[in-house]
Amino acid sequence: MRMLKIDNKFLLKTQNTILSAAFVLFLSGAINSFLGFIKSRLLTNYFGVSTDLAIFYTADRIPNLIYSVLVVGALSTIFIPIFTSELKKSREKAFETASIIMNVTLGFFVLLALIIYIFSPQIIRLLLIGQFGETEIQLGVNLMRIMLLAQMILVAGSLLTSVLQSFKYFLLPALAPVLYNIGMIFGIFLLSERYGIYAPAYGVLIGSVLHFTIQVPAVIKTGFRFKLALNFNDKGLRDMMALVPPRIVSVFIANLIGTINNSLAILISAPSVIYLKFALQLQGFPVLLFGASIASASLPTLSSESDTDNIDKFKNTLVTSLHQMMYLVVPTSVMLLVLRIPIVRIVYGVSNFPWEATIATAQVLALFSLSIFSQSANYLLTRAFYALKDTLTPVKVSLVTIVINVLISLVMIVQLKLPVWSVAFAFSLTSILDCLILLILLSKKLGGIDSQKLLMPFVKISVSAILMGITLYIPIKLLDQVVFDTTRTINLVLLTGVATVSGMATYLFFTWIFRVEEVQLFYKLIKKLNITKAPKPGLLIDEKLEQ
Repeated sequence: MRMLKIDNKFLLKTQNTILSAAFVLFLSGAINSFLGFIKSRLLTNYFGVSTDLAIFYTADRIPNLIYSVLVVGALSTIFIPIFTSELKKSREKAFETASIIMNVTLGFFVLLALIIYIFSPQIIRLLLIGQFGETEIQLGVNLMRIMLLAQMILVAGSLLTSVLQSFKYFLLPALAPVLYNIGMIFGIFLLSERYGIYAPAYGVLIGSVLHFTIQVPAVIKTGFRFKLALNFNDKGLRDMMALVPPRIVSVFIANLIGTINNSLAILISAPSVIYLKFALQLQGFPVLLFGASIASASLPTLSSESDTDNIDKFKNTLVTSLHQMMYLVVPTSVMLLVLRIPIVRIVYGVSNFPWEATIATAQVLALFSLSIFSQSANYLLTRAFYALKDTLTPVKVSLVTIVINVLISLVMIVQLKLPVWSVAFAFSLTSILDCLILLILLSKKLGGIDSQKLLMPFVKISVSAILMGITLYIPIKLLDQVVFDTTRTINLVLLTGVATVSGMATYLFFTWIFRVEEVQLFYKLIKKLNITKAPKPGLLIDEKLEQ
């Protein structure tokens, strides 16, 4: 009984600093990514590079798009500043405003879901761009409809996540997506033999229920009271509605790129959809683990420092968070670039995933890895704009870059007939462009950012990462030929482990030699977490990790 009380205290402890909150999100992201890899390996084991699996991923695009537009587009970045601002004035009024926002969000989702449910045959035909017959189209329709229901439950769970993270409770909400992935793994492992490709769709449904259920007790603990209220004159709702449209457009554009890329991959071949999906998952590991975690943890602090009196603090928080992010993201991207083939083999290397699939996925991963730093930075830069109550600028930038992205992709695939790696190349190129434009515009908005303070640590980190890449490459080449027989999985894991240890040691050494301040980050994380103290009663978000 005593242990249960300790666990409850730990789960309900608030994370009041960016580092402690980022650590919780980082740990959750690591577990989630690991489960995501298990999920993909199981899918590969049961379905290989089949048409059914390609259709499953395609059918998930639209439900996932709606979720991202509502949750990533509104709740994760706009709900928190509004709700926390209301909490400072009146808890009762804040709860009423939150309830109104929740009701409007769920109502909007149900309306969209109903429209998509009715027109799902036409939508699936459009996404499959005439490459499949009626049997495959009907399969896509059925899968999409199942996952629409799952996403509705997931939206409800994410509303609870938003409330908890507004109270600075990051730990328990961070466990919700873990259970989501466990539910999907459960569906694949236990139901695939009986239900085929419908099993992962049922798994999404199971995971969504778990995602919602685990957060209910914590929300009750905060004292939050949900009301079936609907008042379109509520100030908080009006403030949110004023900020939401540009943000929704921005997220819609970002997800539209993914949907377009999926359809372009179908033009090449059905297996290309799987290569693209698996490479995206691998490259998304550092982006979500480090980029999204640090950006999400920074938002409350950036929001509180966004007034003119604290603008210097705002700049310092932004630059510090960016450097901490780059310190973790850049070496990981180099690692994925150099070790792309062994990593793909370790994660997806089952009998149903042949060597040519490994090579194709590794090529796509290599091109994606070039922009991992910019994808991560974009999470933070857009949140800096949101903290400044500017949701329009990121939309304008995204509109420009999506046009460039699509044009490059069309030329490379339709005209030049290049393989699926060209999709990753176009994406990386425009992601880097997006990052540079956002950084320039944000600097102007803030009255200038010290370029030396901003760039010098990044240069040191990049040089250290390049040297790390060399010490990754040499052991892989030498030991592969002389010591390890990498046709066996255990030897491949050992070889990759040896190279990784060698590379990370080199990276830590050179960042220490170059006096990169972020080399102390791990020590700060441990110190700032400080989980031994009892939690204080009080007020204290999460984004769904890509499937």
